[in-house]
Amino acid sequence: MITITDNFLDESLYIILGTTSMKFSEVHWVGINAEPDNALHEFVHKIYSYTWPNGDSSISGATAWWNIRPKDPLPHSDLVSYCTSGGVDYTPPNPPEKTFIYYLRAPTAGGHLNIYTKPPVAKVKINEKELFSWAEIETDSIAPIVNRLISFPMNVTHAVQPYEGNRVSIGVIFWNTLPIIYGETNPDINTSYERPWEQKENLKSGPELTEKSILNQKKEVI
Repeated sequence: MITITDNFLDESLYIILGTTSMKFSEVHWVGINAEPDNALHEFVHKIYSYTWPNGDSSISGATAWWNIRPKDPLPHSDLVSYCTSGGVDYTPPNPPEKTFIYYLRAPTAGGHLNIYTKPPVAKVKINEKELFSWAEIETDSIAPIVNRLISFPMNVTHAVQPYEGNRVSIGVIFWNTLPIIYGETNPDINTSYERPWEQKENLKSGPELTEKSILNQKKEVI
């Protein structure tokens, strides 16, 4: 299920989050029992309390990252992107069900998030590139509106559409147990880890695994 919450943060936290200074090139681990050290940690805890108002004892913490992506990223599944390395699947038991995306800055044009809940209808060739194509009726397209929080199933295929201007978003995933390619699962600490999907051994295998998962999805449905 896709959820959309507008005006998620109050003005004060929104301003602090947009001006915070930290390592944007790493994945930040926010332990569920750790005291927040900065606005990003407070933001993650707010998502947790909003989504699970009665708490969830199975959750150890969350990974949070600033989206640093090309202007036209390819369709992908977060379950594939964030749980594989060197072509090996490191998905932990009871993996997360949701990915959260928060829009801090909106582009001047474009940048919608397309979520594909059905398999692609075809593979087309555009500018010498072979790309999957989805039926419009089976595509949920969500506008990148400032201060909007969305969530969607972690395993579904999605992609950001081409855009102009400055599009800034933050991704958050809550875990029971982290894939070992990140680091230690410790609910009592805040720390940061390298982005495994940007490591050399994953730059090639990531797109290949994403394409394989999309093709397998199509075979399963047929």
